Amino acid sequence: MKVLKKVFKVLLITLLSILVAVILLAVFSIAPVNRTEANQDPSYDLMLQRLDSLKKEFRTTSARHQLHVGYSKVNITPSTPMSTAGYGKRKLARFNAVLDSIYIRTLVIDNGSQRVAIVSADLLILPPTVTAILPAKLKPLGFSLNNTYLGAIHSHNSIGHWGKGATQFIYGKYDNDVVEMLAEQIAESIRRASSNMLPSTFYVNKIAIPEAVDNRLIKDGKTDPYLRAVEIHRSDSSKLLFLSYTAHATCLFSRDLELSRDYPGALVDKFERNGYKFTMFMAGAVASHRANPPKFGEVCIEWMADQLQAKYMESRDKLTEVHDSTIAMIHLPITLGEPQVKITPELKVRAWLFRRAFGEYPAFINVLKLGDLVLLGTPCDYSGEFNPRLDSLGQQLSKNVIVTSFNGGYIGYLTPEQYYDVDHYETQLMNWYPPGTGEYLTECLSRLLSIVSNSN
Repeated sequence: MKVLKKVFKVLLITLLSILVAVILLAVFSIAPVNRTEANQDPSYDLMLQRLDSLKKEFRTTSARHQLHVGYSKVNITPSTPMSTAGYGKRKLARFNAVLDSIYIRTLVIDNGSQRVAIVSADLLILPPTVTAILPAKLKPLGFSLNNTYLGAIHSHNSIGHWGKGATQFIYGKYDNDVVEMLAEQIAESIRRASSNMLPSTFYVNKIAIPEAVDNRLIKDGKTDPYLRAVEIHRSDSSKLLFLSYTAHATCLFSRDLELSRDYPGALVDKFERNGYKFTMFMAGAVASHRANPPKFGEVCIEWMADQLQAKYMESRDKLTEVHDSTIAMIHLPITLGEPQVKITPELKVRAWLFRRAFGEYPAFINVLKLGDLVLLGTPCDYSGEFNPRLDSLGQQLSKNVIVTSFNGGYIGYLTPEQYYDVDHYETQLMNWYPPGTGEYLTECLSRLLSIVSNSN
């Protein structure tokens, strides 16, 4: 009997200890969701003050000659199977075949006074771990993050192993060799593009293709249906093309384990087989936007590429020439409130735990002005529902605007505030910051657009 009492006492103490530990863990790691809007956070005013100062200080440099352009693509296809990034359901499964090779694609643009690079990686995102070491790779080439505009195609069937912390359990154990390789190949692509510069003329186009995109967050919700394009004619008669669209590159299913660029890859290949020397794609404002094919899978890849290429070619007579050869770029850190990843609609993970799990990397926004063309880069899955405001401002300022996602930082999904409590992973698990953060970022982008448009 005494033995049983001792055993019972030990069990009771153990259970109570576990209970206390669980309660303490919950107290220190979980808290109620804070619904204070982003514009009420002190970081909001700090950022707007910084933008006001930039408006007073920023000046562009006059071009010394017309725009010169070089281009390159560098293969980053691994020689052995790796885990892919894009679907947690795969549970670290490695790709079992190569549907199509993956690349880093780059345009280098020079006007005699300034030189910039536009780089798109055939990856899910441009990983923050890569961005962190990239400046050292770029410096010998005369580049930095201040004149390198980064993006990705957002394929969910490209390589992983570039994330630290909890990301490793989704997209593959962190591999420093992969991160180094990606940074080195970005630098190599810029080096190659810088070696074949030629005088060039730029043209822009914006084609509505609503049948190819759908709102996956809200039934019959709004979409940004535009394929945005920059066509470049070089003095050797070669034609280059930069494309951006809002539909997620998720034609393939989570069960499909082929390495692939998804529909952006088929699209650029189709153009390069039909008269274009070089084509690159960069994911646009993709939050809540999915492809809208009759059927998903590999047939979706071809259907999307066919639709976008055909509509573009039908609209080539509407190309508008870019007459100004001014170049200006701003790479600006953005201040944010405390992260709050929701585990239920009413409970969040505390900021310290989120940072411990995913690491801390700087977030920033970019603006790149090429005459009357302006690219705006965001560190997130940015919602196309914000684009009409930026398009409208661009029209007022006589600028053609292209918004892109995944600029080398990552802060989750940014969707309109009215969807903050919608039951969807975009607005729950992947919405990492307070309500109104999307509107806040849009305000910052609007001000950057105004700054580069009105500078002299």
